[in-house]
Amino acid sequence: MKTVYAIAAAVLMSSLSQGANASHSTYNPMAPRQISVDASQKDYSYGLTVLPGNSIDSLDPFFRYVGWYPNYYVLDRYIIRPVAHGYAKLPETVKLGVGNFFNNISDINNTVNNMVVGDPASSGVSLSRLMLNSTVGMLGLFDIASRVGLDYRPMKMDTVMGKAGFDQGMYMMLPVLGPYTERSAHGELIDSWPYAFVGEPIVSALLWSLKTVHNRAELIPQEEMIDKAFDPYVQTRQVFLMYTEGKVNPDAALQSDSEDQNVDDFLDEIDDVE
Repeated sequence: MKTVYAIAAAVLMSSLSQGANASHSTYNPMAPRQISVDASQKDYSYGLTVLPGNSIDSLDPFFRYVGWYPNYYVLDRYIIRPVAHGYAKLPETVKLGVGNFFNNISDINNTVNNMVVGDPASSGVSLSRLMLNSTVGMLGLFDIASRVGLDYRPMKMDTVMGKAGFDQGMYMMLPVLGPYTERSAHGELIDSWPYAFVGEPIVSALLWSLKTVHNRAELIPQEEMIDKAFDPYVQTRQVFLMYTEGKVNPDAALQSDSEDQNVDDFLDEIDDVE
């Protein structure tokens, strides 16, 4: 698992910078430095469209051919999608158990991250879920905590960084790994620390593969929206950035130039994957 995420960190083109405001910083992702107020107010977008979260797809052609085409037209079409559809035919109890297991691992991060954003109540709920599901729930295979009113409260480091003022940074479509921004790549690298205790690289790889297939199967109902999009690359990029920015600013209305009414359903579906 550490090796996989290290690949994401290695391909980052520049580092994140922190802005002045908690919800929306003044950082411009294309600015070389934020050394003065004047510099922060200058337009460094070089004619590119500024996307949700102040992200800019500055290497669109590169990530289309190196990341998107192999991922969408080869890996997903001939490997991941068929496997995900096969997985989706398993009994619901099996799929539910797999999802519960990974949610239980995520509660380790949820406990810490919710505390960092100043939400001790959610942090306490996440810790209680972790303790209850790890024991009575047999390592999280059974979500006993939800049955007693302790609901799942996810909080990724990506969201924590966004609330602290970090912008999305450059958008990237990484081979095998999929869509990322500079912020989300750093955040996921940090959130992957619980898997470091697994020890065996083979076991870590198997866990990552199982989680990938499970998450991909959850998105099967949304395949048509991407497949029939005029530009599937842009559609995926917009939904991903809208979703991650919506986590940082949940009260902000998520709007898109697209009139496709399935976007909200897609975002809800991703929430279920969380």
